[in-house]
Amino acid sequence: MNALDLSQAVFIQDQQIKTDSLKVADAFGKRHTHVLRAIESLDCPKEFNEPNFGLVEYIDAKGESRPMYEMSKDGWMFLVMGFTGEKAAQIKIAFINAFNAMATLLQNQQLIEQQGIQVGTKVRLNSGSPELTVNKLMTNAEGILDQVEVTWFSNRLHKTTLSIHAVVPVIARNNAVLQHFWEAIHQYGLHLLNHSHKPNHIALNLPQVCAAIHGLPDSKALIQELAASTYPYPHYIQHGHAVRSVIDDKTHRCIVFKQAAVQLGGAA
Repeated sequence: MNALDLSQAVFIQDQQIKTDSLKVADAFGKRHTHVLRAIESLDCPKEFNEPNFGLVEYIDAKGESRPMYEMSKDGWMFLVMGFTGEKAAQIKIAFINAFNAMATLLQNQQLIEQQGIQVGTKVRLNSGSPELTVNKLMTNAEGILDQVEVTWFSNRLHKTTLSIHAVVPVIARNNAVLQHFWEAIHQYGLHLLNHSHKPNHIALNLPQVCAAIHGLPDSKALIQELAASTYPYPHYIQHGHAVRSVIDDKTHRCIVFKQAAVQLGGAA
């Protein structure tokens, strides 16, 4: 193992970053038995020792089972504080760099799992948009994943870069309630129910809607369903908003949606 490139000396296990006594011995040019003895003679309390050092077994070149310690970054630091020698400082720095690089990798992996986004994932903007395809995952100067390059087709192929937190995966589900609601609204006549003065907004008073259109759930149940309304349906903004009506010039408490899809800039 190259003492100045210890990228293989650390690993991720159970969402934790670790190294082990074999890798420490190899990097510092020590006998493994000496490293084991150093770990077992550490003067540290039990509450520190248990979460930071774990005794396991490995199979050696002869096929025999041997003891080995796995350790966290904190455990490793406690162990090597007393290591000295001509290149000890350089080895410690290389180890720290390896731990930090693995921490960034773990952070990126966790973000990908949380967001459910990979190259090829179909996504939409949180605020509502046409369907986009993730073309590239992008990191900042520190190596942290923070942006995605997305593409979409509208007469021609478009491409732009967005914050990874600005998009969500497309969830393929057929919401029968939303479909029935918006079909019923348009069949009845949106202009007869929309109180908004804004051309790209829809403001509906749900008690009025439920009284006018039979077969809908009650207004309280509808609010929960309509809060999930997004492309291809009008995008939910808020409910309980006071709107001065374009229909009767009175103020009504409304649930508000945005009709137009968000426009994206940039082209391939």
